[in-house]
Amino acid sequence: MQSYTRHQLKEDKFQEVTRGAIQQAQAHRQQLTLAAIVVLVVVVAAGTYMYWRSQQDEQASAALGLAMSTYAASIRAPGALPDPTLPSFTSAAERDREAEKQFQAVADKYPHTDTGKNALYMAAVAALDAGQYSDAENKFRKVADSGNKELAALAKMGMASVYQATNRDQDAINTYNELMKKPTESASRERVQFALAELYERKDPAQAKRIYDQLASDKQPVVAQLAKQRQTDLGTK
Repeated sequence: MQSYTRHQLKEDKFQEVTRGAIQQAQAHRQQLTLAAIVVLVVVVAAGTYMYWRSQQDEQASAALGLAMSTYAASIRAPGALPDPTLPSFTSAAERDREAEKQFQAVADKYPHTDTGKNALYMAAVAALDAGQYSDAENKFRKVADSGNKELAALAKMGMASVYQATNRDQDAINTYNELMKKPTESASRERVQFALAELYERKDPAQAKRIYDQLASDKQPVVAQLAKQRQTDLGTK
């Protein structure tokens, strides 16, 4: 009887351990299944987001292309009839206003895409072309704060142009000097130097000449040639 009891206790213990192992396995399987479901949801969500982002980029690019067509549209001669197959305008001011409107619409609709940010930059350029300096400055400033280094540098170049157009030469000079300290591909040191020299042409021709002299010895043939041409033009003024 005692032997049976010990044997029964062993079986009971075995069953208890077995049941525990099964329960642990089932719990572990549930955890794995739940983890798999979470991973699957993340993967599907990421795929859906990427597809949505791709669709957004395509739509934004198409809209930006239309706005660029407007920005580059021809100006009709007085009395000329418009060509229904091509955009055209009666004046540059009319064209620039319409282009700015279209660029801004793209920027507003797709603000989180690179295309949308490019559209906002072009809206600022169109506003500058149209002489809407306050509007242009505000847009350039937003682009400069967007976080895209290359586009921000271009926007700062645009802000410097606004400063010059509104008789704030010193602000423009400060902006150019800031850009030269941290040049980018879109706003290289040479490009900024040319812009600064152009400003000095009417403000301080001697300073403009010094900048052109420096650029004329640049190792890049295109830069050196352009600087020499600017030197010649400056000498004839």
